[in-house]
Amino acid sequence: MTSKEEHMLRALKLAKKGLFTASPNPMVGCVITHDNKVIGQGWHKSPGENHAEINALNDVIKNLGKKSKEILKESELFVNLEPCTTFGKTPPCADSINDCQIKKVYFSNEDKAQKEFSKVYPEIKVETGLLSEEGRRLNRGFFSRIEKGRPYISCKVASALDGGIALPSGISKWITSVDSRKDVHKMRASSDAILTGTGTVLKDNPQLTSRDSGLDVDSFSQPLRVIVDRNNILTGEEKIFSSNARTILFRNVESEIQEKNNVEIAKLPANPSLPLDEVVKYLAEEKLINNLMVEAGAGIISSLLKEQLIDEIIQYKAPKLLGENRKSFTNLDVAIEKLGTIELSVIDIEELGDDIKYSLIPNY
Repeated sequence: MTSKEEHMLRALKLAKKGLFTASPNPMVGCVITHDNKVIGQGWHKSPGENHAEINALNDVIKNLGKKSKEILKESELFVNLEPCTTFGKTPPCADSINDCQIKKVYFSNEDKAQKEFSKVYPEIKVETGLLSEEGRRLNRGFFSRIEKGRPYISCKVASALDGGIALPSGISKWITSVDSRKDVHKMRASSDAILTGTGTVLKDNPQLTSRDSGLDVDSFSQPLRVIVDRNNILTGEEKIFSSNARTILFRNVESEIQEKNNVEIAKLPANPSLPLDEVVKYLAEEKLINNLMVEAGAGIISSLLKEQLIDEIIQYKAPKLLGENRKSFTNLDVAIEKLGTIELSVIDIEELGDDIKYSLIPNY
């Protein structure tokens, strides 16, 4: 591994500190070097606060004082995302990089929401694509929203070894271990929103909040709870409408549930089928949702798979057997073309207590 890659890895590690707080902004970390030695670093914490590059430049000034001005002219800057060139809640950090006369800028990924840094400041040397795969993986939700117009959608599934998610009676509580359930709560905390359907709400009456993650409750915001109620079934008395977090309800008929401080009825064009692609597009455009977690039953999951909207399946598999007539997490028609039919690529495997956690990418 070259020193350039090591510096970018450090920037990516810094960026990840914004996992629970940066959204809807991307996670960004920055490292500044002089003669290949780190002289400053920073990361972006939350919208409206300094970007990573500004924090890194300020760190150099703090560390080097009056010498910083001349040293920065011979320094290199490593950042995992192309520096911003447009005004948002803060001024463009590209201007500050230029003012400091940084010699060269390395970044992992281009930001299509910005003007090209190299065109705005052609006098600054630029090298792109350094650890680009790692950079895209880190900010996959941001890139999905900017490039596809929808969030990155991760579907959580807890199942037994035989693939069952519930007994024939529908009972499914505590299939997986305490360690797996703690990990799910961390996944909730790092998600901008959680989507479910009426079947899950009626069967389990969940809160869909992050409570048992082991994280400090003040270190993250509760995800937006998203309910798809195509048949106008829910009453508004379910736990998911509690004041513990915000909730948005999608229905295809006028709702009898009243909006209140933490409950919003989505305004979508009338459509009897309430297609899920319109739901996730709405979440991206109106709510700036980068990362959407799905905790739902076979109906919602199968619809998302058919519409090729699930980007990743996170499966927690417990060493149990649920037996004949067990319920599955999909109800895809096995007679459809391409029998057998959605292949999955395994990108990660992790042991959690007695369970195994699989991260899987559908190959549609």
